[in-house]
Amino acid sequence: MKNTPTVFTLSLNSSLDHTYYLKKIVFEDINRVQESRIDAGGKGINVGRMLRRLKTKTEVICFLGGATGEKIVSLLKKEQVQFTPIHTDGETRNIFNFVEKNTGRTLRINEKGPHISPREEKELFACLEELPITPRDIFVISGSLPPGLASDTYQRIIEKIKRKTTRIFLDTDGAPLKEGIKATPCMIKPNLWELERLAGEKIENLSKLQNVIQAILDKGISIIALTLGEKGALLFGENLLLYGKPPRVTPQSSIGCGDAFLSGFLSRHLLGKEYPDCLRYAIACGAAKAGKKGTLMPEKEEVEALLDKVEISSTLPPVLGKGK
Repeated sequence: MKNTPTVFTLSLNSSLDHTYYLKKIVFEDINRVQESRIDAGGKGINVGRMLRRLKTKTEVICFLGGATGEKIVSLLKKEQVQFTPIHTDGETRNIFNFVEKNTGRTLRINEKGPHISPREEKELFACLEELPITPRDIFVISGSLPPGLASDTYQRIIEKIKRKTTRIFLDTDGAPLKEGIKATPCMIKPNLWELERLAGEKIENLSKLQNVIQAILDKGISIIALTLGEKGALLFGENLLLYGKPPRVTPQSSIGCGDAFLSGFLSRHLLGKEYPDCLRYAIACGAAKAGKKGTLMPEKEEVEALLDKVEISSTLPPVLGKGK
């Protein structure tokens, strides 16, 4: 029997992230790249990469294919991230991020990803069946679904994994989120845009926010972490309301901040820490990531240097914000 619990992360639409820094993004003229970097990406992979830096035992399960998939394999090995690849005939997607150096504004261009065949879907579920997951382990589902997989795929995965552990966390958007919560994962982590899409309505004030949150909690979701970008994050649950305000950092890239946030929360939750501690660590991770270029994840020491600068309270912030 394993002595150390593990966080398993699922990345079904992995990516190779290309980040280009420019002085300014202009249209119908030449854009000159000042610097660039390439990282293994996809939300589930990012969570695994961050957990590895936080010294948390983790394993990433991911679809990978083609030359892009091979490059991701080499990058994950370089970062010493434990992973189980499921081969696809189609090429793993690329994501292109163009960042204005002076403003931090980002133009993101995402490929759709490979079409997943019925055979590859069957291999996925066979892999999940064989994973040595115990009730102490956490299972995280992050990111979008690639073409070929039905919108209820995450719902079916949650129902399967619940036979092994109920500690299931879902971070996705749109129809996969709507379908996924029907299987009642332990926690979801939307930003405000994603929450509005889930609710099917605009959330323009705190009263409306509380009504929407309560309706989701009533469906059996235990915890909702709502990320608000540079304004911080809110944590909701039964008799639980926490707001975390992040420290100021010099922003380099917002890409992956939500994944770093979730990783920080998971790393503390896995240790049985109280929710204020989990939220504080999560926000420190997100802030530390904001100060890194591309989807480069921060080191544990960089995160812990920010912990004392995170403010935790039990009141709603005066204004809403939208973020990762």
